Amino acid sequence: MKKITFVAAAIAFVGFFSNEASAQTTTQPQQEQTQMQEQAQPAQQEGTKEAVTQDQLPEPVKTTLASEVYKDWKVGEIYKVSPPAGAADAKVVYEVTMTNAQGQTGSVMLDEAGKDASAK
Repeated sequence: MKKITFVAAAIAFVGFFSNEASAQTTTQPQQEQTQMQEQAQPAQQEGTKEAVTQDQLPEPVKTTLASEVYKDWKVGEIYKVSPPAGAADAKVVYEVTMTNAQGQTGSVMLDEAGKDASAK
């Protein structure tokens, strides 16, 4: 009789923890999906970001990149960042990533007039 009680308790114990483990695994993808949605929302609030070539830049931006300040830097990826529709002070900025001779990378945000837009 003691053996039967012990076996029944062991089966109940194992069954309880197997249900607990499966409950945890089913909620994890929901949490990950929620986190991904939360991370995507700020990007939507910032506006659109599209890759452009150096030839597509406005002349003032090209002039700034050719200036003494950036002469030792090689231009890499360039993105045109448009503000969300209806935003106050809506201005297009260009995010330019660059690399210097020592392999250091950096980026600069320039407005359409070629001025530094990172502080705005």
